Amino acid sequence: MMSTPKPLQSVRKFYFLDYFYILLQSIRKQSQRKDVFDTFKVLKQKHRLGESKYKKLTEDGKSLTARQQQRYQYTFKQVVEESKEYGFIKEEDGNVLYLTKEGQEILRKYKKNGVTAFNRLVFEFMETKYEAFRTLVEFLYSANPNHSGVLIFPHYSPLQLHFERKSMRTTNDIFHYANELVKKLQKDIERYLGHKITLHDKNREVLNKLIKDEVLPKNPNERFKSEDYNKITKRIRDFWITYFLKELYSCPYTMSTFELWIYRAKQIGVIHATETYPFINGKLVYPTSVVLDHTGSKDFTSIYQYDDGKHLFLHAPMREAFQDEFVDALVNGYFTLRRVYKNYFINLAALREIVCYNLKISGQIFEHCLNEVYRLNLIGELRIRISLEVDKLPEETNAMYLKHEPVMVDGSYRNIIAIDVARGETKHE
Repeated sequence: MMSTPKPLQSVRKFYFLDYFYILLQSIRKQSQRKDVFDTFKVLKQKHRLGESKYKKLTEDGKSLTARQQQRYQYTFKQVVEESKEYGFIKEEDGNVLYLTKEGQEILRKYKKNGVTAFNRLVFEFMETKYEAFRTLVEFLYSANPNHSGVLIFPHYSPLQLHFERKSMRTTNDIFHYANELVKKLQKDIERYLGHKITLHDKNREVLNKLIKDEVLPKNPNERFKSEDYNKITKRIRDFWITYFLKELYSCPYTMSTFELWIYRAKQIGVIHATETYPFINGKLVYPTSVVLDHTGSKDFTSIYQYDDGKHLFLHAPMREAFQDEFVDALVNGYFTLRRVYKNYFINLAALREIVCYNLKISGQIFEHCLNEVYRLNLIGELRIRISLEVDKLPEETNAMYLKHEPVMVDGSYRNIIAIDVARGETKHE
């Protein structure tokens, strides 16, 4: 008898699969719930895990505030409860936590084969319970069947559309910004989805709502409260995100549920999501896998089989012939960015996003392929010359969250790259 998957929205509220690892590690060392939590706190900081979809670059103080303590407790409870669902752990008397055989096995997998193998094993338990990854992959293809399931969620702040905050004072100023925003959204929809849509009625809807709620004055020339500026721009942003998700894409889930699963899927490699794609302001989401009965392509690897006989196939082209395709995408992406930024060295994370999008591969596959071609580059067997160096690492900036993950190449993190099409001496660290 086929089991009925749990609803996607019932999943616990945390993004990183690393949380399963640090919980299991904590329980391996401790058994009393309080002691487990204390170890969990230390490992949470060590692995830079925040409550958002980004890892933290700053550490919380040694003495946590009451609010921070509450957030840690909340996350801890969520991870404990979901780990129970998958049978990784059990609890006795509401106070003693211990690992099951399954929990011990996936912990061994991490130690023996690393985080990718660990995540893949956790994925299998999750998919058995929710079928969330299949559901989302199929949804993406159905939402944009003519463009390989690519979805965009564009957002442009007033500053990005050349409206300075100090000049935004009246209802009329907000209207001008909103009208320019709609023009950009319509262009993005046509470019990435192939649809010509008029959003003026929707634009009036959100602006009328702001006036009705007395956030904006009814008189176009009247000033709104300066302290309401962030509230106004956030309301406009949230309106359009909801419109794209619910009306344009007909998604049955809330943005919070959708985001939670797609960023988990990104860690598995079956969906790619980014908010830092060059030339797009906003979020870009697309599948790097397919759900099929079978496939004759060697570029796809089955990572899960469902009760109805279908498989989730990951796009993981590792054949030698793909190497040329990867190098071409690398070169084309590099010169696209170089023409815009006019620099010899360009941001490697930005190039990664372009290559992943053009080839529909995950960040993990990109890193694997780059390491392979860089190895050939070092021994002079590549038709191009690649120079990889380190600019400022994220830790050396004022950033609080890791939004651009550096790429591990040849055992070191690199974040800038230069490419010469003519073979020559290679400079590297």
